[in-house]
Amino acid sequence: MPPLQLLLILLPLSASFLRLPAPAGAACSPKTCGDLNITYPFWLEEGGGRPPCGSPSFQLNCNGRHAFLSRSMFGRYQVARVFPENNSLVAVNHNLLVPPRAGCPPWWFNISLGLGLGPYTINRKNREVLVLYNCTEPQQVAPPGFNRTRCADGSFFRLGGEYGSHRELGVVPSACSLSVVPVLGFPDGDDDYVQSMRQGFLLEWTVPSDDCPECEASGGQCRYAGDGTGFSCGCAGVAHREKCGELTKIN
Repeated sequence: MPPLQLLLILLPLSASFLRLPAPAGAACSPKTCGDLNITYPFWLEEGGGRPPCGSPSFQLNCNGRHAFLSRSMFGRYQVARVFPENNSLVAVNHNLLVPPRAGCPPWWFNISLGLGLGPYTINRKNREVLVLYNCTEPQQVAPPGFNRTRCADGSFFRLGGEYGSHRELGVVPSACSLSVVPVLGFPDGDDDYVQSMRQGFLLEWTVPSDDCPECEASGGQCRYAGDGTGFSCGCAGVAHREKCGELTKIN
């Protein structure tokens, strides 16, 4: 066959290979969003009708600079840092990052409710900021242990101890609503409670399987099964149940 004719036959074939879709495993490989590395169990929401790479609870969306938990109520939670070695992350409620009106953030949000009933728990190593707000009766004097905020809404704040210790407080005014905000901490004597809240708080998560170390040791990548509900180990584009090299594969 003349070389020119052979070349004309091979060109369409090579072009078709270039258009082949990437293996399914490539779409679920680790990603980055800004300075954040996104690895198992988290996965990045992408368009194009691609199948999910994991549990909806660990789905993140990226605005080009920051990653946010896709499944939360009452606001967006930005993932600032992730510590995969101990299953924890630092999250910031996006309501606190929006320039507040008159220097006052919205007190109404409840972080524990906003996270829903997912795999996340608020670490008890956090401290807590307590806010009394929306008082239906004017409080002429700050309640014991509280200080008046700089806001014009008649609210009060208190820098508390370990997260959850507010349950040991005495009676708070029944005419006021109470908001409890976990924070990483605050300098002694510092009353910049808003800045403390903007630094975020520590969350822990649980995963449905602890097989990831064994999978990675075998040269695989930790992922979820195709339906996003169970663990799988990605090995050169093939999903195994626990680790690479085993006979059992996941269809």
